[in-house]
Amino acid sequence: MVEHIAVSIPQTLYQRVRKVARSRNRSVDDVLLVELLDQALPLDGKLEVDDEETAVSREMRAYLTLHPMLKEKYLGQHVAIFNGKLIDADKEYSALYQRIDERYPDQFVWLATVEEEAIPTLVFRSPRLLPTK
Repeated sequence: MVEHIAVSIPQTLYQRVRKVARSRNRSVDDVLLVELLDQALPLDGKLEVDDEETAVSREMRAYLTLHPMLKEKYLGQHVAIFNGKLIDADKEYSALYQRIDERYPDQFVWLATVEEEAIPTLVFRSPRLLPTK
């Protein structure tokens, strides 16, 4: 089955594609879509998804698992978790952040303050409306 789509591209890009198509004795459609998409997309249909969302989930699970040990040794301190392991801790958040930013500039590192609860419960008071007299 073939799908037909309309694509708008800049004129200069079209001219480059047309030049490549002529040199390969292929149609512009083949060069523009088929060849480029075939090279860009994986054969098994699975895109690599180990981006930040996956890293956040992985490091959060590691923090929750490590929390009992962290609470014993680092209560009140700031910790950094990377690849499921404690990599650094400090009483000063800014000092910890600076070291982590230098060592892992483009990677997600879980930074947290170790408290009694792994994920603190937030309590919000709801205003109560009284009838007007």
